[in-house]
Amino acid sequence: MSIETKKLGLIEKLMQIKEEGILQQYENLLKQAHLQYRAEKSIKAIEEGQTISLSTFQANNKEWLNNKASR
Repeated sequence: MSIETKKLGLIEKLMQIKEEGILQQYENLLKQAHLQYRAEKSIKAIEEGQTISLSTFQANNKEWLNNKASR
């Protein structure tokens, strides 16, 4: 089964739920799973040396903000 098929199956199941409390539980589970995924991805990137210095990070953010503001 492809990932797209699985996604559609989950969406179909969610569409059948009528109680807001149950939907909230699913939403909380998805948020928790997403945060766990991001944390694991970040740890792997750190272990592989895919990091930048704080000063570079700050400079990149400042440049991004300036570009965003000038649009």
